[in-house]
Amino acid sequence: MKKRLALGALVLSSLLYAESMNESLEGFDDTPEKVVSSTENILDGFDEANTSEVVETKERFIAGLTGKFTEQIAYAYQGNTPHDNLNSVKSSLLLDYDYKFANNWRIKTNAKAYYDAIYDIRNENYSKDELKEQYHEIELFDAYVEGSITDNIDLKLGRQVVVWGRSDTIRITDILNPLDNRRPGMVDIEDLRLPVAMTKFDFFFGDWRITPMAILEQRFSKNPAFGAAFNPAKDPHLETKDYNDITYALSIGGEFYGRDINFYAARVYDNAGYIKLGTKPTSVHNKVNMFGTALNILSGSWLIKSELAYFHGLKYTSTQEKKFTRVDTLIGLEYKGISDTMISYDVSMKHLNHYDNRLQKEPLPIDKNTYQHAFRVSADFMNSTLTANYLISLYGKHLNEGGFQRAWIKYELGEGIYTNIGVVDYIGGSKRFDSIKDNDMIFADISYSF
Repeated sequence: MKKRLALGALVLSSLLYAESMNESLEGFDDTPEKVVSSTENILDGFDEANTSEVVETKERFIAGLTGKFTEQIAYAYQGNTPHDNLNSVKSSLLLDYDYKFANNWRIKTNAKAYYDAIYDIRNENYSKDELKEQYHEIELFDAYVEGSITDNIDLKLGRQVVVWGRSDTIRITDILNPLDNRRPGMVDIEDLRLPVAMTKFDFFFGDWRITPMAILEQRFSKNPAFGAAFNPAKDPHLETKDYNDITYALSIGGEFYGRDINFYAARVYDNAGYIKLGTKPTSVHNKVNMFGTALNILSGSWLIKSELAYFHGLKYTSTQEKKFTRVDTLIGLEYKGISDTMISYDVSMKHLNHYDNRLQKEPLPIDKNTYQHAFRVSADFMNSTLTANYLISLYGKHLNEGGFQRAWIKYELGEGIYTNIGVVDYIGGSKRFDSIKDNDMIFADISYSF
């Protein structure tokens, strides 16, 4: 653990030293700036200059077809057969169509497809489940229509992503969209969310926004296939259950000078689910009630983040019909006082209520208290054509229950051409992470946007 933390400290100090050589410190910004709603999650930074950049990019591709082609390889330098050495050779394509009508209504749709040639290149004994789930895929992602019904009422209908909360690494109130977790730790949450079909209204009243939603499609996270590198367990041949009913969610948010606050409520299916035992073990998802809030406060170069969520109706495999409540909390800090640099730290605790392990025949699959820490630093160089990043996420009150760390560099080779090179180190310390701690890998990709 000391060696791994030392590596993280070395990466951080290198980034900060390079940045100090690149530009002098600008210090604190004396001009208070607007905090954008965490629900919309539009801006990555704090300065209003970013707003114009987002708008310009959006307008440049407002009509017509665009896309991105990416080639990626991953090398597991200490994995076990069949997932050692060259681990993935993936080709992926994103096609996006975005059209804005004269009345400012808009339609957007995109689709993604990928093919991993490693399953053809290497004649290895891959599991049937891995070949089924991770060999190739074509999927419709965003597909929605949106516009203003009146000056104070907006509508967005179709497959979409709705972000609750502000943390880039830890999910507390962000429960509406499942994730693609098939290769954990490789990319950030913002690139993992899976769109869900919803009907979403926005009602605006001064500084406040009320957003009721009907969730028309029930999707759940994509986890590593049985027998894959990140799930070495054998396929238990679980039955699965489809859910076709409608669930509901509501957010109420206000934006004020230097702060924003959001309140959330939802009646949705628990994304994690549990295994219902019987003649045919079945993976099922139980409906839960969630109530939460998120508060962000901007003070100079500091952003203080906080989230709180209460869940009622959770079920676990070892308890079957018994229901539990859980309280999840998060507090985080972001600092942007160094030119072209962002530093953040988030810590969360998930507390399971009405829990006594002595009353269970088997331990529950999670602890009474689950802690997670996430520290990241990102810095831009060479007129923002090169971005260096470092992230470490560790579990446990004392940071000793496993996790991962990732360091990567993104560089703009030319107009629309980017390369991304990095390394992921998986850290043992618990049963969950001990099984994947030897999956450390180097990855590289090159993409072309058109």
